[in-house]
Amino acid sequence: MGGHLSHLEREENLEKLEASCGPIRGNIYRHDEKIVDGYLGIPYAKPPIGDLRFKKPVPEDIWTETKDCTKYGPRCPQSGAYPEMIKFQKDDIPDEANCLNLNVFAPRWESEEFKTTGRPVMVFVHGGGFELSASRDYCDYSVSGTLPLKDVVVVTLNYRVGILGFFSAGDDLCRGNFGLWDQTLALKWIQNHIRSFGGDPNNVTVFGQSAGGVSADMLSLSPHSRDLFHRVIPMSGNALGEFACRPCRNQAKVCLEYIKHIGYKGSDDSQQILNWLKHKPIEEMDKLAGFQLPVTGFFLYQPIIDGEFLPKPLDELRKEAPKKSVMVGVAEQEGLIFLFPGDSRPADQILKEMIWASYKEDTGEKYEEIRKKVYDFYTKDIDPNDEKRLNERLVDFLGDTVNSGGAIATAQASAKYGNDVWFYVFDYVNPRGFGELEQVLPFVGPTHCTDLRYILGEGLYSKFNPDDADWEMIDRMTTMYANFAKYGNPNGKNGPSYWEPYTLDHPERHYRIAYPRGEMREEYLKGRWEFIKKNRENNKNLEEVVYGR
Repeated sequence: MGGHLSHLEREENLEKLEASCGPIRGNIYRHDEKIVDGYLGIPYAKPPIGDLRFKKPVPEDIWTETKDCTKYGPRCPQSGAYPEMIKFQKDDIPDEANCLNLNVFAPRWESEEFKTTGRPVMVFVHGGGFELSASRDYCDYSVSGTLPLKDVVVVTLNYRVGILGFFSAGDDLCRGNFGLWDQTLALKWIQNHIRSFGGDPNNVTVFGQSAGGVSADMLSLSPHSRDLFHRVIPMSGNALGEFACRPCRNQAKVCLEYIKHIGYKGSDDSQQILNWLKHKPIEEMDKLAGFQLPVTGFFLYQPIIDGEFLPKPLDELRKEAPKKSVMVGVAEQEGLIFLFPGDSRPADQILKEMIWASYKEDTGEKYEEIRKKVYDFYTKDIDPNDEKRLNERLVDFLGDTVNSGGAIATAQASAKYGNDVWFYVFDYVNPRGFGELEQVLPFVGPTHCTDLRYILGEGLYSKFNPDDADWEMIDRMTTMYANFAKYGNPNGKNGPSYWEPYTLDHPERHYRIAYPRGEMREEYLKGRWEFIKKNRENNKNLEEVVYGR
């Protein structure tokens, strides 16, 4: 929708950079006396088309001719339920062949602190429910004017989404998780080439939001990616969310039923399915009208325990993964943004439907009993005609179920296995910052994506026009995030430590990021965690992907 610096014009740099990946030419972004060099649309993989469709990505070759990297590369074609839900449309044209590209924002001035090692590197993985979005949705001038000004190199990347990124036949021929393999190849590219941009490959932090947060967490667990970086920040998304990861058979069931919905009439043989899909135009693979998701969840495409990228249950992988500093959290009103504009149905009806979709037969034999317990819990002592209170509880349910329950579970599991953990809730919003959305939401509050404004400068759901308090929050957030990337501690090296590390002795205690100052807070989700925790323990899907039982 627009970043805080989208009114500024980038300058093309006439000089080329002799990077180890090949010569490139990028942009100049001016911020008072500081300059950030930006290189957009750098290819890190060969075109994932033809025989490489539904395959792991293949590294791009080193090139000798100078590449023009002054404009964002194309996005991956979007597909699945989420783009249709939120009417996601962009003016740019997707390009399946050239979508696997990344962007580097590198401070030009000499770093006093990191002159011998190179600057810390922060790698951002975008969200979008694994079905939409791209790095180009983040204003490049705005990105250059946030974290890079704190003496770090920032990389943002594209990966395959939707059917192209997460289709699975449930077997060795087509396991799925291609989008995660893309992200892993991008991390390998960073290890090989980031020194050309002044970055330190031995100090890399991966941070992501929503599906990008799920990705960041999974990258820290997979034996194929976990040694490629050193710190991780899963924001409003993590591997332990109830809809982060499906059992392999469930995803295969979704995919098989969906391709039959769009016209496949062959057998269940995976090779026959792939032959049918391999050369099919993406436009013919994205026809959702009338399709009913046969398993629990809201979206068609998700990561799975595939036996290769994620070869074991998530808890087992976390136990054996190398120790990392982890900064994990959510927004205070996480579920607010999921009240899709234009839905005029009563809140009670929406709540019932969301609960129904969240607990289907595959979650366990007592799924109908669970549905009733959940509905009764979230509507306790509320007048059925009190639309305001029902909307508030609907927001609670959506946030608790989609992301917030997984966040505290991730904090606890990470701490249990000896990782340094920093647990937070983001609780700041400019009430005038929602644009047209303010007219259709039941109330405004810090929700899913709000924190990204203060870290990368992009408004996402509305144009970001910061006031004085917003500018202060940009400075505070980018300082904390850069401190974490530099030192593994958001407080920094010297000075006061307002944010205490997370401990299992105080399982709900977290840092509340707020304005004008934050604070440590004891209670998480206003006391709802114990109820959420019991539900999670009775969720057969979650127990399978996390513990293998």
